[in-house]
Amino acid sequence: MRIISTVAVALSAAVLWSAAPAQAAPETGSADRPLPVGDTIEPVIDCGPTAAHPYPVVVLPGGDGTTDQTAAQWETMVGALRGAGYCALLFQGGVVNGKRWNGDMPAEAGQIADFIGKVRETTGAEKVEIVAHSAGTIVSNYYLKLLGGAPTVSHAVFITPEVRGCDGAGVLGIPNPPITPVQLLHELPVLSTLLAAASPELATALQMTPDSPVYKAIFDTRVTQPGVTYAVIATRRDQLATPAPLCSTLDEPGVENAVYEDLFPDAAPVDHSLIRSSAETAGWVLDRLRR
Repeated sequence: MRIISTVAVALSAAVLWSAAPAQAAPETGSADRPLPVGDTIEPVIDCGPTAAHPYPVVVLPGGDGTTDQTAAQWETMVGALRGAGYCALLFQGGVVNGKRWNGDMPAEAGQIADFIGKVRETTGAEKVEIVAHSAGTIVSNYYLKLLGGAPTVSHAVFITPEVRGCDGAGVLGIPNPPITPVQLLHELPVLSTLLAAASPELATALQMTPDSPVYKAIFDTRVTQPGVTYAVIATRRDQLATPAPLCSTLDEPGVENAVYEDLFPDAAPVDHSLIRSSAETAGWVLDRLRR
């Protein structure tokens, strides 16, 4: 979700920037002002593996809402996992000003690595499962691919991830804009510099846009890692990860991609956020973990 919010801000900023007198781009100050890391909110590790479910499930919410809303947002999913006998543990990282994944992405991925290490050490489990939503999927992919996390993970189940081909237009509410926010950032690289200099929050969010080195490290080559079973569910009613469902499709060998409306045509409508609170989604996740 951060990708889309950022490029929407960028589109608005570009209008102002293009109308302003020409001036030198400011320094980003990245050397003197490191990006925030953010705090973590960790659950008590009060459960463990069983013969039926040998791997604990680490649940990674997206960036929608604030941390005081997390329990209500994820009650259905976590309840379904625990009700099925899984040791389900909901982890929140990169917490800045009450928002998840609002810090430096590589550091956030390091927070995931540290927590998974704690889970494995505490429970004695060889591996974990990951169930992640939206921005939580990008940090998961960084952990799996760039921090060598794949050997510690059995399944990666992603809900409305932001993958490749996202245009950022959805949050503007303008169908088929003449230029999308992502295109604008690509055509005006100085805009990213201006936004990054404007605030640490924008600087960290820009790590999740397609021209950023962090994003390229994840998505410019194959994302999926050997030994991990990947599954993705998207929704055609996604109003943020646009174009839907393309933006949320991980088109690589071995990945199971599903669309909510195809699986559950008679279910109540969902969108980018509501899909993670759906009982149908929870059932689909459980089926994927059993593979």
